[in-house]
Amino acid sequence: MSTSSGIWLKDHPLDYSFPLLLAQMSIIFVASRLTHAALRPLGIPQVISHTIAGIILGPSCLCKSRRFQETIFPLRSWVHLDLVSQLAFILFIFVVGVKTDLSLIRRSGRKALCVAAIGTVLPYVVIIAAAVFHPGIIGDAGFGSVVTNLASCWAITSNTVVSCLLAEFNLLTSKLGRLAMSASLIAEFQAVILSVLFNSFYYGATIMNTLSFLLYFCAFITFVWLLARPLAIWIIRRTPGGSEIDETYFLVVVLLALGSSIIGDINGETPMAGPLLLGLLLPCGPPLGTALVDRLDGLVSSVFLPVFFAVAGLRTNFHEFSNNKLARQSNGYSNWSRAGYLIIVGTLGKFTGVIIPCIFCKIPLLDAFILALILNCHGVVEIFSFNNWEDYEEADGEVYSVSILALVVVGGTCGALLKALYGPSARFSARRRRTVQGLGHIGELRMLTCVHGEESVPPLLAFIDVIYPSAVSPICIYLLHLYPLVGQCHATLALYKGKCRRESRSFSNESASDRIVNSFRELERYFPPGRAVILPFIGVSPYATMHDDICSLSQDKMVDLVLLPFHRRINSGLSFPDTVHPAVRGVNTSVLLYAPCTVAILVDREFSCRPVYVFGTAHRVAAFFIGGGDDREALSLATRMLDNSAIDLTVFRFVLPKAMAGLDGAAEEEGLDNDAMEQFLIRHEGRERVGYQEVEVRDGAETVAAIKTMSENCSLILVGRGETRMSPATSGLEMWREFPELGVVGDILASPNFGCKASVLVVQHPASSAADVSEVKLPASRFGSCRKMQAKEDEQSADVEVEEIRDADSVRLMYVEVVKMAIQVRPVMSGEVKRDVEASLGG
Repeated sequence: MSTSSGIWLKDHPLDYSFPLLLAQMSIIFVASRLTHAALRPLGIPQVISHTIAGIILGPSCLCKSRRFQETIFPLRSWVHLDLVSQLAFILFIFVVGVKTDLSLIRRSGRKALCVAAIGTVLPYVVIIAAAVFHPGIIGDAGFGSVVTNLASCWAITSNTVVSCLLAEFNLLTSKLGRLAMSASLIAEFQAVILSVLFNSFYYGATIMNTLSFLLYFCAFITFVWLLARPLAIWIIRRTPGGSEIDETYFLVVVLLALGSSIIGDINGETPMAGPLLLGLLLPCGPPLGTALVDRLDGLVSSVFLPVFFAVAGLRTNFHEFSNNKLARQSNGYSNWSRAGYLIIVGTLGKFTGVIIPCIFCKIPLLDAFILALILNCHGVVEIFSFNNWEDYEEADGEVYSVSILALVVVGGTCGALLKALYGPSARFSARRRRTVQGLGHIGELRMLTCVHGEESVPPLLAFIDVIYPSAVSPICIYLLHLYPLVGQCHATLALYKGKCRRESRSFSNESASDRIVNSFRELERYFPPGRAVILPFIGVSPYATMHDDICSLSQDKMVDLVLLPFHRRINSGLSFPDTVHPAVRGVNTSVLLYAPCTVAILVDREFSCRPVYVFGTAHRVAAFFIGGGDDREALSLATRMLDNSAIDLTVFRFVLPKAMAGLDGAAEEEGLDNDAMEQFLIRHEGRERVGYQEVEVRDGAETVAAIKTMSENCSLILVGRGETRMSPATSGLEMWREFPELGVVGDILASPNFGCKASVLVVQHPASSAADVSEVKLPASRFGSCRKMQAKEDEQSADVEVEEIRDADSVRLMYVEVVKMAIQVRPVMSGEVKRDVEASLGG
């Protein structure tokens, strides 16, 4: 019977299969969670933690007690646990297959191919050679299959395991993460093909059996490609944009996954082959991938998959290592010692096979070692192979137990070292940092504009219109449309390849990216030729690592200013939601911390109040100057806006009374503030559209009152974030901050209760996010040097996490022509600048 009559009728619930299964799953779930919570701070991957939980529950620990085993994990219940674990594995593999983008193989570079080839062949050859040439390893015919199984398992790193590991450690968008994904996908793709050919010839007793095996496999591929894939595409087309897949369609796809597992098993393949191939051939990403992740991933990964790992731990019995009789061992070597020796040799061979091609590809040694750590981690696919070995009696309990032990030791060690050695965001602080103030008022301003959705486009366009590039101060805008990674496991950062609206047949056929890019193209056409160029990119990554895409692109393209939209729109007056996504705030905070250049957050209020924004609209701009590097950056950015004849700029400087002078203890900063303000006043003395006013304040209350008065009738206010300098002018205001990423003054202006109707731009100097970073001042014109440095960096960058822009040189040359004309009318520019321009033209 499956259910009991209840304890009131003196029935013990654990004597019946269904209550026992629920109790076992509950115990496994709690044990797995507690184990992972204890080991996670050490960097141990979740797969390893769940396997350790199974080992603790198994015969090596708790099930060593006969009473515990017969009560909680009796032998009669193992069939049900195994069924649950197999079902969890099949659904998990199918979901991962749907999320996998096979086009990554086509986009893989030379480095990924080298790492995949050598990193797979070398450990395989090393294990086979160690078994052949070492006396006593192959002592009997039965151990020969163990050698080949160990060689194939430890030489290949599954893309499923790598993607789960990188997602857990937030490394999907990192340089090494992308390289590891490409290499593991290539290696697994090769392994699947070789496995099919090997099985067909090895298990085929006759030529007809071999041909039948291959015929069934080809028929399955044909079925998926001609029937299942078109069906999935038809489902996607019938699903409106932004909507969820209908429940009936979802059930059809799940039934196809289960049916493919049955077909694979009938054909002699493992149960994972069918769901994996079906998932790989179905279209990845939303809406199909999103629906599968939302409805299956949480339940399968959190509840059922821990059962799979726990079953592996329950099968593991370390006591077998000491209970075997040497009389039945070959040449005095036990099975577990021979298998352990081969695993150690294979692991060392895997490290060597990954590091050698990395060295030849000029990857730093530390990065090569970290990549070897990633590719040496094993998980769910390898455990499935271990289970098959024991089920088909290709390996005994000793080999199985030592394989699980090696997986735990190697995976746990690699995970801990990976967490300790690799922080992808740390590389941004090692480079020199670029600022708007260091650029000066003449020269190309490179701006990275980040867009999360169409609702962010109007205020960003309005801000760029306010800056208004001139002939001697052009703007290069790198537009980055950011998508959250949903329904797929491969993060991408690539050049936008859509069509302009002039080439598009229908507005309704445009995607969100098309509409966003076309809006910026309209702005590009509005400015005079050669003054603004839009270079769009598409970034798909998890919110947790989205800042890596922003920072890496800003570093690779030598960006001076990163422009971010605030995660809330206050009193916008439009139908857009007031909050974009809560995780966007974390993205902005991380960019402020790691960005290698100036960062500005735009709090939209005034710009979106207009139903239609008209380029060239007049604006009253105010800049609040309290002091510090952030305020100096804001002042420099405000200075560049004065090339726009429709802008009226007023700079308000908040000063302390003479009696309080020097209380902030920043005499050096005050000197830099005075120099910056003096240069501003001298440069713009007598201009009608420029105003300057000093406001004397004693504390935060007087500052707030002054800001409230001065912010009236303004459409845009520029203010520094001001986190590195504490001034009496802002004393007492820190405790009331709701959004620390905006700083004290920016948070006040953005508050709905303050009554400010202007949009706010909060600027942060890059030195404010890292200590002891000096400002690097670049020459007034950097066209030649930027182009050479860009080409050099692009040549040395790894495997191309970004599809580089091939026409970037033509863009630079266009700017060079502009500056060359400017040189002819501005003889005050240095001869060095003129030589740089001529050299770049000659190159």
